[in-house]
Amino acid sequence: MKAIKLALILVFFCVSKLIMAQTKEDLKKQKVKIESEINYTTDLLNKTKSNKTKSLSYLKVLEAQLRNKEGFLIALNIELSLLNKKIKKNKDSITKVEEEIKEEEETLRKLKDEYTKMIYAAFKKKGNRNNLMFVFSADDFNQAYKRMLYLKQYSVFRKSQAIKIEKSKAELVGKKKKLAQQKDSLTEELAIKKLLVGSKKQELESINNHKKDKKELIKKLSKSEKLFKKQLKDKQKKARELEEKIREIIKEEIAKSREKNSNYNLTPEALALSSEFMNNKGKLPWPLEKGIIVGRYGTQKHVVFSGVETFNNGVDIATDKNADVRVVFDGTVSRIFFIKGEGKAVLINHGEYFSVYSGLKEVGVKTGEKLLSKEKIGVVITHKEEDKTELHFEIWKGYDKQNPSNWLYNAY
Repeated sequence: MKAIKLALILVFFCVSKLIMAQTKEDLKKQKVKIESEINYTTDLLNKTKSNKTKSLSYLKVLEAQLRNKEGFLIALNIELSLLNKKIKKNKDSITKVEEEIKEEEETLRKLKDEYTKMIYAAFKKKGNRNNLMFVFSADDFNQAYKRMLYLKQYSVFRKSQAIKIEKSKAELVGKKKKLAQQKDSLTEELAIKKLLVGSKKQELESINNHKKDKKELIKKLSKSEKLFKKQLKDKQKKARELEEKIREIIKEEIAKSREKNSNYNLTPEALALSSEFMNNKGKLPWPLEKGIIVGRYGTQKHVVFSGVETFNNGVDIATDKNADVRVVFDGTVSRIFFIKGEGKAVLINHGEYFSVYSGLKEVGVKTGEKLLSKEKIGVVITHKEEDKTELHFEIWKGYDKQNPSNWLYNAY
């Protein structure tokens, strides 16, 4: 249990670090993507709800929903953390501006007092004598010149004081305006925070409900251990059959190329296609317009029996009934074959790369046909007994299996 908790903390830390490194705009996009996936998985869950007590597919979609909701909660927490920092910064800035306004008001008061005293003193002196008499009453020319300079400087000083007062007034108005804007911004930020806190509470409640649902469902499904282990055995057998057929077809494709070239060098066309395919790693379109990955590549623990492990050669994508399957890149149809109980499968050649689409009820292409990216190749099958509509998708490079999630756009 401690190991699981530690792993969860590490995952949370890594995801948090990743999202923190993003910009606010990136975080917004991440949230929109997760929200979109949550809405889609909710739709899929509603469609299979009536059959959930006997359906592993419902449980797999529920797990995907939980992953998305936990990811969304992490994004919410980080957004709240960033917003709290922004609110604190804004509050500190408001305090600073308020202090500056107080200082500015005190400076303005002092300037006005000084100016008032100056005007009053000038008025009193003027009552006794005018400036001209003040200059002419000098004892000598030098004294008269100094008195003229004094009067001139005094006049300039009065004007500068008046300018300082106006400038101080303008600065005060500007700071008060800035303060009002910052207070409006703070009010807006606090309102957003309130909404985010509300969303966080809703998500936590939703996660807890989903976990409860998952726990109850696992408890019910675990009673059918024999049935599920038989199904798992059948599935593994079908997976091996699919892998053998893929290897056989790839072997034939390589043999064909060797007939043309003993060194098995790809033709210039195939080489260019392989290069383009490689350059689009992480950018390939999904083989379905809508879907959620419910079975990831590699070693996976069984959703009900944690002690049982399976290996997935590709990814399983849950989708809507009668969903169209489309090719992820330009290529040529190498083979169309059938896997008993799993429907039809199509293998497409992309130079030294191959893409595999398994679990089709209809195929609308022919062997040898050249296809363009996103072109329709068939329709996904729905297994009525499980109420499952899933496409199994694989990518191979020669005889080496690839993780499709690394190739498809935004698959993680």
